[in-house]
Amino acid sequence: MTDQTTIQGHKIGSTNELNVSIALDRLSLNYEYQYHFGLLGTRGSQIIDFLVYTVPKPTPLFVHGKYWHTGRKGIEDQLKLSNISATKHNQWYDPLIIWEKDCETVEDAYINLRKLIII
Repeated sequence: MTDQTTIQGHKIGSTNELNVSIALDRLSLNYEYQYHFGLLGTRGSQIIDFLVYTVPKPTPLFVHGKYWHTGRKGIEDQLKLSNISATKHNQWYDPLIIWEKDCETVEDAYINLRKLIII
């Protein structure tokens, strides 16, 4: 694995996010890491792990781990995803999630993103 500590100038949130960014690069997909959605600090604002510039519409992509994104937190996540879908209806594809178990390595991330993202 690489010694990379940032993606597009942002500190890497996890090894899984690094694996996803390398896989997206291998797939020749442009993206913005840590995309700010909504007015920062206001209700409903959030940070999208990756906004992938798929054609004809961008795809919000989240990297989720079981510990942080299941149970009560999972319900909050679903509300956030629904908010993105409702706000960006017809402008973006619906948000996608790649789970940590599916991106433990760059190769895993590459294989699973090829299945997940409309290219």
